[in-house]
Amino acid sequence: MNRKYNLVIFDLDGTLLDTSKGIFNSVRYAENQMGFTKINDELLKRFVGPPPKLMYMKQYGIDEETALKAAKKHREYGRTKAVFEAEVYEGMEDVLNKLKSNGYKLAVATLKSQAIAETVLENFGLEKYFDCIVGMDVNETLTKSMTIKLAMQNTEICDKAVMIGDSPYDYEGALEANVDFIGVTYGFGFEDKEASNYEFDVAKTSRDILDLV
Repeated sequence: MNRKYNLVIFDLDGTLLDTSKGIFNSVRYAENQMGFTKINDELLKRFVGPPPKLMYMKQYGIDEETALKAAKKHREYGRTKAVFEAEVYEGMEDVLNKLKSNGYKLAVATLKSQAIAETVLENFGLEKYFDCIVGMDVNETLTKSMTIKLAMQNTEICDKAVMIGDSPYDYEGALEANVDFIGVTYGFGFEDKEASNYEFDVAKTSRDILDLV
């Protein structure tokens, strides 16, 4: 395996696992707990990837303080139920195993809460592959680029790093963190046609990742 990178950083939602069911249910739980008017089912997809607090502000037209309360309800469901409502993408564990066996450092940079990210990965047997897992802090202040930079700091690798994600949000975070980016089109954020308009490598399946790193 030819090595372009020393550190491979993965997004979680829509990249390592299909966590959509748990995220959608987390939104509906927060809606009910907060007394919000339900949004259209189609809009639920927008909550996959971005920080929940920001999305509650955007989708419900609420202030930051109220959105933080909604995000805490969202995380509450996530900790107790959504951590089990996911599915590892086909071939992903084999990809992680091969990368790890070939000496790559592996990390996760996600805007899921730290505790939920760790629990999800542990529940599905993936945590053992990662040298570092970086999730959202309790006050919901981290950005995607900040999580990427923390992953680099924690693994002590500041060059030859690549971020792998499924959305423009991940791509923008990689740009801000000054690392390369690989977009996956099997997740939620990128369609094949849309991803082709960007200047980055594209993985249509999890196994394509091996050829790109």
